[in-house]
Amino acid sequence: MERRLFSDLALSLFLNLLIKPLSILFIDAGVQKAVGNEAYGGYFVLFNITVILNIFLDLGINNYSVRYIAQKRSNLDAYVAQVFSLKLLLFLVYIVLVCSAGVLMRISPDAFKHLFILILIQFIIQFIAFNRALLNGQHRFREDAVISVTDRSILIILVGALLFFSPENITIEAFIIAQLISYSAALFLSFFLLKQRIKLSHFQFKAGIPITILKDTLPFALLILLMLLYNRIDSVLLQQLKVDGSYQAGIYAQAFRLLDALYMVGMIFAGMLYPVFSRMLHEKNQGLIDLVQSTAKILIGGSFVIAFVMVLNAEFLLSLIYGESLNREAVFVFQCLMVSFACMSFNFLFGTLLTANGSLKTLIISSFFGVVITTTMNSIFIPIYGVKSCAVVSILTQALVSVLLYSSSVRNLKIGVLLSTKKHLWFTLSTLTLLFALLFQLKTSLFTFVIVFLVGLDFYLPFLFEEMTRNRGFLNHGISIKD
Repeated sequence: MERRLFSDLALSLFLNLLIKPLSILFIDAGVQKAVGNEAYGGYFVLFNITVILNIFLDLGINNYSVRYIAQKRSNLDAYVAQVFSLKLLLFLVYIVLVCSAGVLMRISPDAFKHLFILILIQFIIQFIAFNRALLNGQHRFREDAVISVTDRSILIILVGALLFFSPENITIEAFIIAQLISYSAALFLSFFLLKQRIKLSHFQFKAGIPITILKDTLPFALLILLMLLYNRIDSVLLQQLKVDGSYQAGIYAQAFRLLDALYMVGMIFAGMLYPVFSRMLHEKNQGLIDLVQSTAKILIGGSFVIAFVMVLNAEFLLSLIYGESLNREAVFVFQCLMVSFACMSFNFLFGTLLTANGSLKTLIISSFFGVVITTTMNSIFIPIYGVKSCAVVSILTQALVSVLLYSSSVRNLKIGVLLSTKKHLWFTLSTLTLLFALLFQLKTSLFTFVIVFLVGLDFYLPFLFEEMTRNRGFLNHGISIKD
């Protein structure tokens, strides 16, 4: 059974790392190059609004469903019918909230048309996520892995063909409709895979059960909402507080795209660590401290190396993606966001550790401070500095949240970074800073990118292999099909 879990996990990682970065870096970027920064910036803001408020479509129900279904399979049909009914009511609430946000932002009629389609897309995404939760609860991980990349695979085919054969016909509306088609196809596939196990013949409520579900899921929903706010509210503030806000949001989108891809990889690692930490905390396993130290070297040290390579080669990398469409301001923004990513690596590790421990109050308070810093500082500085304000504030916000999560881990769990690991991380940071100072004046090109990449890789790989080999036993012990 454990072998099957690892093979399914490997398949999921392979498919997601193959398809999703390709979609983000080539399809989304290709559309932005075709339509321009202002048009794409307007879409980017609308998209972020629907994503931020997306939590009101779910309220943590999908994660709750995985555990419920794994434990109570005999009551599956009744549970599914009730949750579907609840989600339909949440959809009505979501429509009101998103449309109200659109009215407050005074968006145009054309933008409202796009917003309605994006609302429908988010509704479909939530149903796909719920169907995937049902599959996960039944341990059907391979089917879940296929569904997880179906929408993006179809989008790559549809939009990729349009970009290749008829780039002049690319519009934001065409891009949004292609997304609607892609997600709808993934939804139909998920229903097809489920229909043999679950009969969705009717929708009904049973008194008390939806309330019980919401009581269990609301703390997670609040945490997710706060995290979405401090990670994505900046583009919305940018559009509202700057005269050329949509154009500035387009510049931000150019820089944000690679961060989005790296964030996805970080979340995959966090997802792998969560069951390991959960099991070891439950068993009070003394090996947890060693595992945290090793993970800190791998995840945080690796993020330092990635940030170093990206910052030093920012203009070269962005030029590869956007060509002549690259706005020079996006280079500075991108460099700041890569430093922000290095700070995020602490969140991936210690945020996951606190979540596994059930320390939701600590996580909610930390995220709340992140929201306060982001909204307050951007409200002050965006009118003056525009998109650059979002970039710098992102570093400050992520650094603050990282310090709070690390401090809470040390205080509540007595787990932090030991002196030997601190020395390793400081040595990594100091060496990369020195290299950065020596190489910063070089003109970035494919040659310098390869040299810098190989320097970082040669510096980091020995630590990676050493720590992965030393802790293979912990990982095998920590992950089981039950988790």
